[in-house]
Amino acid sequence: MIQLVKGQTSNIIVTLTEKTTLSTPVYYLFVFTHETTKEVISFVIPGAADLSGYPKRFNEFLIDSSYFLHASIGKYTYQVYEQISFVNKDISRTTSMVENGKMDLNTATPFAFTEYDEATNFKQYGG
Repeated sequence: MIQLVKGQTSNIIVTLTEKTTLSTPVYYLFVFTHETTKEVISFVIPGAADLSGYPKRFNEFLIDSSYFLHASIGKYTYQVYEQISFVNKDISRTTSMVENGKMDLNTATPFAFTEYDEATNFKQYGG
């Protein structure tokens, strides 16, 4: 599962090369869909942006915080498609899906509980 924090640029680890059939240069269309609101966020990352030292085993990409700036926090499903275009965001015009999975988008500030320190008074029956 990919873990992202809203407003922060993060590295993600995926395994795209094992199912990629296109020769270089290849571009990857990432499509994230919120499980509840069905909000869709899509963007293209070039295969050359892979930061992995071992691209045959895994791929590492830097995900810019601007992609999820106005996105709802929560659980997303994601699909990654290979393609030869660096501008296409239409799934029907891609070659094939190379990976799918889940992503969790959290807020930058964690949830804080509110505590109340009230005196407790007991009424006791002296019967």
